[in-house]
Amino acid sequence: MGDHIFEDDERTKTLRLEVVELKKILQNEVLMQKKTLLAKAIEQREAQLRVVDAPREALRKEEEEKRQAQLKEAAEQRKAMLRIELAQTEEDSKYHLHSQAEIVAILRSLKDSNATVTLYFNEGDDLLITSVFTVEEDEDQVVLHMGANAAINKHALTVDKLICVSHLDKVRVQFVLRGLKSALYRGRQSFLAELPESILRLQRREYFRLTIPARSPVKCRIPLPAPEGGGAAKTVEVDVIDISGGGLGMVMPPEDVDFNIDMVFDKCEIELPSGGTIVASLRVRSIFDVTRNDGAVSRRAGCDFVNFAGPMLSMLQRYIIVEERERKAREAGLTKK
Repeated sequence: MGDHIFEDDERTKTLRLEVVELKKILQNEVLMQKKTLLAKAIEQREAQLRVVDAPREALRKEEEEKRQAQLKEAAEQRKAMLRIELAQTEEDSKYHLHSQAEIVAILRSLKDSNATVTLYFNEGDDLLITSVFTVEEDEDQVVLHMGANAAINKHALTVDKLICVSHLDKVRVQFVLRGLKSALYRGRQSFLAELPESILRLQRREYFRLTIPARSPVKCRIPLPAPEGGGAAKTVEVDVIDISGGGLGMVMPPEDVDFNIDMVFDKCEIELPSGGTIVASLRVRSIFDVTRNDGAVSRRAGCDFVNFAGPMLSMLQRYIIVEERERKAREAGLTKK
């Protein structure tokens, strides 16, 4: 018998091809059904997980928003603190060193101790971390290391005034540089600036200063004497910006209040959020303007406590210790408050 007997005719070939195609379609249909079932199973389980995860995600988002708000608050407080510090220290002429020999000696000590120097500019909104590279006394110049951020370095080169803050033997050192230049020094790109006209060494402060957190404001009530022409005495209430065992910074009372440097106000009451009221006499030591982030200018006053000791000082110190401990705990993420 010949091989042609086993050959399929056209009809059979067509049938065989159709069977193959149908099997493929059947296999695809089965796969599609399986895929549909799997997709439904996945959707059901994801829906169940969303029920569980939604509160967790909401809580995580809330915690992240709180953390960001705390970081923003801390940053704003640091900026406000810097502005207050800079304004207050302008009054402290007795702590300024003007001798070039003393200025050079302090700058070289900063270099030898490898002390960090923070350069603040743009009203304290921007800062750059650096250190003293060397001091060229003959050229009346100081050389600083470039910062780690190229964009900030470039920005710093465009400003006319930079506030430089450092510490030497736990004493705050502060000076102003009138502009920076970029220069190649000993094979390294560096900042070059003229020696500062003076250096401020703040040795006077014996107390830790607490910036009042926005979440727990502190008010100070100031009794005012009766007007000379007659009339009743009154009391004004102002916001406290920062406080220490030596004094406080506050928002200035209204303009119609007689409130000037060296005036003393007795029996002022400072109400603490933790409970208790401090009663103390305040001497006005400085009055200055502060520019806020929105461009608005507000007046501030720095006051010293007069004959402040005993139970009142102890109460204030306890409050400062508790607030500082809570601030550190919040920054470390150990508390939700």
